[in-house]
Order: sequence, then structure tokens, then C-alpha cells
Amino acid sequence: MLTSEETGTQRRGHSWLLTARREDLARFRRLASLAMREWGQPPRVTEVVLHGVTELLSNVARHVPDPRCRLELALDEDTVRVSVLDRSRTLPTITLPDWTAEAGRGLWLLREMADDLGFEPVDEGKRVWVTVRGDDSGHL
Repeated sequence: MLTSEETGTQRRGHSWLLTARREDLARFRRLASLAMREWGQPPRVTEVVLHGVTELLSNVARHVPDPRCRLELALDEDTVRVSVLDRSRTLPTITLPDWTAEAGRGLWLLREMADDLGFEPVDEGKRVWVTVRGDDSGHL
């Protein structure tokens, strides 16, 4: 973990520069879980956030030639945002998955669980994010 920051009274966040490796996913899930506890998030929000951390970092480890990336968690009012910035310019595609396949369902499922999922090109590659609201309007 290289950086962690908290700013303002309504917006808080944590950010880590890392190399995405499958064997490190549990560590970043623990850090995200601690942040959710620190921010007083309910179990429904925490579950989606942890799924987001796992899926977004797994995708970098699996699909991006240079697995160096930045994981960011932000709380803005009642919404938690998980985002990963990586060095690939290839944007993900989300389609109805083949339920018999061993892969290809993660982003689709995450989109169904979350309040929003998106991606955008950035100067150094792309950003993929998921948001979940802490109020009672969530999907789960």
C-alpha cells in the first residue's frame, strides 16, 4: 500500500498503487472491508464492494499485460465507489454471459448487483468503476 487519504467531511477515500495478482486479492478485500467498517457501511454495501474489488483486480491480473494499477475506494455522501485504473486502453465488454463457460460472467454479475458500473479511457489506460448506495435503494 503506497497511499491512503481522507479528504473533506463528506467525501472520504483510500487509494493503493499495486500489481494485480490473484494471490493478493484477499489482502485487498480485507483492506476494503476495513474501509467499509470505518465508514459504517451496511453488509449489503460491503458485499458488493468486496465483489467489485475482487472482479476488477482479477480482470487486470487476467487481461492486462502490465498489471500495475491503482485501486481506489471513495465514499461520497451515501455512495461508495470502487475504481481501478490500469494501463490497458482496451475497454471491457459486458454481454449476457454463457452460463456454461468457466469465465466471462463477472462484470455482468457485478453490474446486476451494483447501482452503477462503468468504464472510460484515461491518459494512462482506462478506469473501470462500480458504485453502490448505502441507502435502501440498492439491488440486493
